[in-house]
Amino acid sequence: MKKHILITIATLFLVSSSWKVTEIHTYQEDLNSMASTLQKDFESGHEFELAIDLELARFEGRSLRPYVAIWVENEKAESVRTLALWFNNYKWLPDLRRWYSKNFEKTQEPDYIDAITGATRPAGKYTIIWDAKDDNGNLQESGKYTVYIEVVRERGTYQLIRQQFELNNMPQRFDLPPGTEVSSVTIEYRKADKTITALK
Repeated sequence: MKKHILITIATLFLVSSSWKVTEIHTYQEDLNSMASTLQKDFESGHEFELAIDLELARFEGRSLRPYVAIWVENEKAESVRTLALWFNNYKWLPDLRRWYSKNFEKTQEPDYIDAITGATRPAGKYTIIWDAKDDNGNLQESGKYTVYIEVVRERGTYQLIRQQFELNNMPQRFDLPPGTEVSSVTIEYRKADKTITALK
């Protein structure tokens, strides 16, 4: 009788232990599945985008249009994507000091410059979009990135704006203080708006 009771208890213990192991295993599988799903959603590249709304300042009288560079760097301070480069004379391009130092090698490639360059712009409001891809069209991994806006006027003022954000499919918004060359800047990480395309 005692032997029978001991066998029964041992059986229940084994069943209970097996159930707990199965439960833990199933829970881990659920977590892995959830993480995989989130990563796939992120890698789809269609859910979120970075929108940069800026206004170039107006000056009294006649003034030269500023040179502007807008780009994104990763946590290693490497330039991953130039979103806009507005200039009209290679002589003054090095005056965009940070952008030029980060992208000097690429500036030696005419095809690259032609692909990202646009003419200088008058005072006014502009919207630039980043689709989380690098200059080669590769989707970037989740993590911390910094957007830079560099503005310089020939024989004039200089302004460098930067804002860190996280590529993680979580909405973020930053309203940055105005400066001499840029009257306002709003940077928003948001659900992608298919009706807006990046300016060049």
